[in-house]
Amino acid sequence: MQPINPARRRLLKGMAALSLSACCATLFPRQLAAQPAATVDFNALSTFLVRRQVSTILSQRYYEALSRHYEGFQIHLTALADYLATRRFAHVDDFLAATPAQTPFFQTAALIIGSWYTGVVGEGAESELIAYADAMMYQPTQGILVVPTYGGGPDSWGDNPEMAKREVQQ
Repeated sequence: MQPINPARRRLLKGMAALSLSACCATLFPRQLAAQPAATVDFNALSTFLVRRQVSTILSQRYYEALSRHYEGFQIHLTALADYLATRRFAHVDDFLAATPAQTPFFQTAALIIGSWYTGVVGEGAESELIAYADAMMYQPTQGILVVPTYGGGPDSWGDNPEMAKREVQQ
């Protein structure tokens, strides 16, 4: 029988732990490890603002796109979340009625609501399509009308008719 060597046993346990941690690190996307933890639950805030349950996957996509397209979005989002927490509005309509449209709170909320309903984040040529068929503007007629396969979103097929009329008149 061989004598037990505590140093060897400790070395093997350490190597096993190190190997396991290296294997686990490859299972998670590097993006999640590199991103700072969000201080605001964007999913819950979105659910309150649009008064519908929202997809956690789309919520993450909207949050990332809004953060990319609007400088200081995280600061405005945190301020909005703090404002909603202190005022404890029962419904988004109460928030909209009590908050002047010129305030950053209202503007940030309108930006989030507009993004969820149109499925687009950003403006003009820099806009980014996040969800097309899942855009909330199609939900009221879901099951009655088919979501159109055309539209005026990014990469639409032609010029805006109003633009064409103006060009002809000049």
